[in-house]
Amino acid sequence: MLTKLKPIANSQTELEVELNKEELRVYLEKASENLSRAISISGFRPGKVPFEVLRKEIGDKKILEEALEMAVVSSLAKAAEKEKLEVMTSSELKITENTADLLRYSVKLMLYPEVKLGGYKNLKTEKKEVKVEDKEIEEAIQYILKSRATYQDFDGSAETGHHLEIDFEVSTGGQPVEGGKSENHPFVLGKGNFIPGFEEQLKGLKKGEVKEFSLQAPRDYYQKSLSGKKLDFKITIKSVKTVLVPEMNDDFIKGLGHFGSQEELKKNIAEGIKGEKEQKENERLRMEILEKIDAGSKIEVPEKMIEQQLDALIANFDQNLHAQGMELSLYLAHLKKSQDDLRKEWRGQAEKQIRQSLIMREVGRQEKIQVSEQEIEEAAAGLLMRYAGQGQDQSKVDIEDVKQRAGEAIFREKIFKFLKEKNT
Repeated sequence: MLTKLKPIANSQTELEVELNKEELRVYLEKASENLSRAISISGFRPGKVPFEVLRKEIGDKKILEEALEMAVVSSLAKAAEKEKLEVMTSSELKITENTADLLRYSVKLMLYPEVKLGGYKNLKTEKKEVKVEDKEIEEAIQYILKSRATYQDFDGSAETGHHLEIDFEVSTGGQPVEGGKSENHPFVLGKGNFIPGFEEQLKGLKKGEVKEFSLQAPRDYYQKSLSGKKLDFKITIKSVKTVLVPEMNDDFIKGLGHFGSQEELKKNIAEGIKGEKEQKENERLRMEILEKIDAGSKIEVPEKMIEQQLDALIANFDQNLHAQGMELSLYLAHLKKSQDDLRKEWRGQAEKQIRQSLIMREVGRQEKIQVSEQEIEEAAAGLLMRYAGQGQDQSKVDIEDVKQRAGEAIFREKIFKFLKEKNT
């Protein structure tokens, strides 16, 4: 196998690989074996057709196409090892020749940048003591009570705190506003979710009443096409309900399940709060240790890595907004910002995340911290069970991707455990 490197810049390089006839034969024979299972040739069992016979029967093209991926994946790994390259990602694969006698291709590689690690032991960090206040337990109890509240129809006038269902139509200049019509829309008086003045118009109305009124949209309204305009509303009150919050008594506690008394419930709540606080404190401690290591380390983060991390951050943020029923474009319009503004604001965060990831990787390399196949298999099985419990279609789950993410998570936890032991 012939290899040639063409350094580009910023931890990027182009790698050229060439495989000769003998080196290709292994992949061609494997491809032939795969293809021969799908066809029938007189005198040969499925999967046992010799390479030359299959070649005459179906031609070189199909065999070469089948062999290409196997050859590239395998030879790229071997070429990186030969050239002592620590590859982060690959892109722009170009096949310049693909015959039974010769495969030649080039690929651009993003390499891990050099990390000159500062001190990462005996950094004198201190874990803070975690306490649970009585006030926090009481707030949690109130949350539980409110989460099990019931709603009762109310015949009187709507006031702050009442839950309404309304039909509304919004127009401006006699023309309906896009998205300005809804039926049986849930609305809580006092939440302040509509434009200023809207809630005041609903107070005092009863079930079945209709009201028409106009309001001026704020100049900074997130829908720029409506900002500053006069909006005409037609509202129908479909229902008015009061919220009935249950009392904390023996019957309520029994209804929660396995608690025999209010003391048991409070103890369980306290343990839950403490667990959350412990998790947050561990995360704070991790960040403090990593920041101290980073302060003494030298890392030149390539621009492309920062851009890729920003892509990932924005994609994840967009996904979270969708889960809440919001759109990124509307969210940014409300803030009067663009995606470019967001990328500028988050650039420091993206670079910091990359630096910390590179630091952990280097600590793992120097300390020879590894993850076993058994650990990966067990963690991946746990993830798959969780996905199944969430109703995800298992046939659409990429097993190798699950294993990779499981392995990365275990590796990070091992690094954090090591750093915590050496620095706390």
